[in-house]
Order: sequence, then C-alpha cells, then structure tokens
Amino acid sequence: MRPRLGIGVVGACLLGLCGSVWAQSQWQGTTYPLATSRAPASHFLIIDTGGSGGGFGQGDVRQKLHDVSFWNARLGWTGGYGGLFRTEDGGLTWQRMKPAGGWYHLAMTGPQEVWLVEGWHPGGYGRAFLWHTTDNGATWQEVEQGKIAGYADFFARANLRWVLTGDHPSLCSEDGGVTWREERFGGLLHGNSRIAIPGDVPTDGGFTVYVAGHYQHKFRLVKSTDGGQKWSLLPVPEGAIGVGGALFFVTTQRGWVGGYAGEVAFTDDGGETWESRNLPTDQRVMSLWFDQSGHGFAAVVNTNIFRFRDTLYETHDAGRTWTPVMGGARFVEAIFALGPGQVWCVGDVPGFIQNDLVAILTRETTE
Repeated sequence: MRPRLGIGVVGACLLGLCGSVWAQSQWQGTTYPLATSRAPASHFLIIDTGGSGGGFGQGDVRQKLHDVSFWNARLGWTGGYGGLFRTEDGGLTWQRMKPAGGWYHLAMTGPQEVWLVEGWHPGGYGRAFLWHTTDNGATWQEVEQGKIAGYADFFARANLRWVLTGDHPSLCSEDGGVTWREERFGGLLHGNSRIAIPGDVPTDGGFTVYVAGHYQHKFRLVKSTDGGQKWSLLPVPEGAIGVGGALFFVTTQRGWVGGYAGEVAFTDDGGETWESRNLPTDQRVMSLWFDQSGHGFAAVVNTNIFRFRDTLYETHDAGRTWTPVMGGARFVEAIFALGPGQVWCVGDVPGFIQNDLVAILTRETTE
C-alpha cells in the first residue's frame, strides 16, 4: 500500500507574492476592497460523506475532499485523502468506492463513467496515475500506464481529456481517451497548474484552451485557439499571480484568474486586458465558478485552526463586489456546478480531529 500524502502538489509548489492588484494589464498598489453585495447571501447545506471522528486516530476520519463532479442533479462523485465516494441523491448521502488514498481530480463523462487522477507526493513516474471506469466504479482501468508523472489538474468534457502534470510533460486526448499526445505548450511554460476550456465557440482547429503555469518561477498564462496545436503568451504581468492560482473561463472571452493572496483578475476579451476583481482577503484562491450573468463563487484557503476566517465568497457582478457566505471551521477547496442553482462545494473541516466537508446550494439569491 502506498503511503498517504499530507499535502497536495499544488499547495507544495505555490509561490508567495505581494498584495498588489491587477488593472488593465498593469499592477498598481492598493488595499483590498471591503465592499459587499447588497443581495442576501445564498444558503448552503453543510454535511459530510458520513465518516466518524474519534481521538487518537480512532474511527473513520475522512480528511479533505479535493474534487467533486456531478453528471446530473442526483449522480455525483467526490474524492480526497479519506477515500473516493459516490452519491445517487444529490450529495445527501455517499457510498465509499475506494479506500483512503491520494485521490486528487475526477470528472464524470457519463452516468456510469468516471475519470480519476491519483497522485503521491512528490509525483514523478510511478507516483501519478489516471484511472477510468465505465461501470460505475465496479472495475477500473489504468490509462497511459507509466506515462503520467504529475497530478496538477485534469479536464474531461465531450471528447476532450487533458492531464496537467506540473513540471512534467502533460497529456491530451481528443477522442475520449482512446489516443493521447504529449503536450509541452510550445515551450512557453516550465510548469503547468490549471486548465480551462470554455467550449462555447469551436474554431477550425479546435476549442480555445487556457493554461496557467510558471516560467522560471514566475506566473504565466498561455492560450491556444486551435485545441493545443499552437500557443501564445497572454499579456499578463509575470510574477503577478502565485503559481497554481485558480482559473475559470465561462466563455471563450470572459474569464477570471485567482492568486495567492486574494487577488482575482477579470478579462472580457480573451485575456488581452485585465481588471482587478480582488477578494476582501489575503487568503489564497483555490477555486472559482461563475455563470454568464456574473453570479459566482470564490473559495479560499482557511486552514489556520487558531484563526478561522471566511472560506467562500459570492458575487453578483462578476467580482466587482463580494459577500462572504461560509466561514468558521470550514475549508472549501473545490466548486462544481451544473448551472445556476446547482452548485456543490467540497473540502475539509480543519481541526485536531479532521473530517471532510460537503456543501450543497439550497437557496440561490439574485440581484
């Protein structure tokens, strides 16, 4: 049995940076905004996958969920250090499908089809794996055995499959995972950490792909308009966002990038220009989700048990103003949504006796 990992690869490679903000592709000193939305906060049901606590390591303590994916309002999967779990009632109850392990990323591509990325610190060949099931988790097949060396991020939708591997060559498939090619991003990145493929406007060569990473330990964001055949460097100031910052594009033109100290940058022209949409905090941004109306959520790190803070923020104006909607002894690491009104968050309940966290949107507010 492989040893369990105590820290994720993204968390291990993040770089610190100053509390500056993004505006028109230039950084200018300012304080973090304290403005909040006038709309009341949305409400989440806070539960877990059903583990049990106990002193001195006793009981079924399920630590930190890293990712979550749903096929429809009922069928979903989530996974983390405490195991891999499946739900058939929208997340209210969960069945364990795999034991404790290094389950980092997953995606549902059918009602019984799941892709799963396993990783063990510090990565490398033989310490990162891609698994695939088509029978609801009864059997699993390893994909591209021996060719995956990292577990930074994963994307699966329609026929596209991407495995980001940090400082190692990544892999891409355009036929649902039947054949794969190695991806090095035109030499523009020394390492990769997050991927976004909006999928709203196809081009002659494929969909637009955004990848965040680093070059000589400085943040970079690259873009391909032909599915990854050719890459270009976007005019984002190097060193402005920590390596591993959150990345989300709701359309090919409209997107957000999250940084190491609460920075959020917004583009409405495909990354050619950026505006500051910072959170009112200096916590690292872990995950972002928005709909096309500008309603969205941002999850930030909240693991200091001696100073619990807010971990989830909401906006109704594309990030111009933010309202905290979840805090205390809770840490949201990942956000998944099927659309407005169907949002799930997963993470951790930090403390001396940890447990995992599942948050289900039950009441959504509108302006």
